[in-house]
Amino acid sequence: MNTYYLPDDLLDDTAAGPDQVVLRYYDSDRDSVRNRIVLNQNMINLLVSGKKTIIYPDATAVVNEGELVVLSTGNVLTSELLAGTDRFTSILFYFSNQVFNRFLIKYEHLLKQNTPKGDKQSFLIFRQDSFIKHFIASLQIVLSNGGSLPAEIRLLRIEELLLYLLQSDPERFRAIEILTRNKQQLQIKKVIESQIGQPTTVDDLAFLCHMSTSTFKRKFREIYHTSPQKWLLARRLELAADLLKSCDESPSGIYMKVGYQNHSSFSEAFRNHFGSTPSDFQQKHLNVAP
Repeated sequence: MNTYYLPDDLLDDTAAGPDQVVLRYYDSDRDSVRNRIVLNQNMINLLVSGKKTIIYPDATAVVNEGELVVLSTGNVLTSELLAGTDRFTSILFYFSNQVFNRFLIKYEHLLKQNTPKGDKQSFLIFRQDSFIKHFIASLQIVLSNGGSLPAEIRLLRIEELLLYLLQSDPERFRAIEILTRNKQQLQIKKVIESQIGQPTTVDDLAFLCHMSTSTFKRKFREIYHTSPQKWLLARRLELAADLLKSCDESPSGIYMKVGYQNHSSFSEAFRNHFGSTPSDFQQKHLNVAP
């Protein structure tokens, strides 16, 4: 029995980044029984034809034609059956907790008045209504002939689907928060994501999260597997690199936008991280032919 690591096995030996949404069209003319799947990202399976069985350690889900299932990360056994049809067909989205957390932060105002229904679970099944069927059809047009969508559009499409599920059944949608695991983690992520471009200290971040500095550092490491200082340094310099790729920005004009209080400390940190000065980096990227 083979073990498949998803979505990594679909990406030509390159792992999916935390900001990446993977979109795949799957079509088969035969049954596939008891596949071992390691889901390294969360998945939404939009079933077009056939039947899918998903076995988690604590529960089993049966997804029929005309349904979709939201699956959390983890080890599962899956079977894909034709179930009286000629083909098994589905569209699959893979997305990280980071993508989902940012969605929750963006639409927090839509979630405030609703509490999760029932216990948290590893999957959630929705019936496809006319909106979702048209949503699937629009993706099939592109994907069924081997086409693909840019990363930015893939991110917009998963956000569109999640937002529709949220607005269709807000109370039930909250059960998907199994994907985020912990509200305190979400609060930490919300605070630190909003402070990337600010000269905020670790003590400030701890205060904003209503924690002592030592507790904040410990919980931060549990989430990001590094220190707050190293994470903020990397994200701020990545933001600076993105800004420098635009001819509308100058190296001397962006240091404050990425949380530095003077140009010299920004330039030194940028050179240590990327191996070139901000000016050289910008010149190199602006001279690259499209």
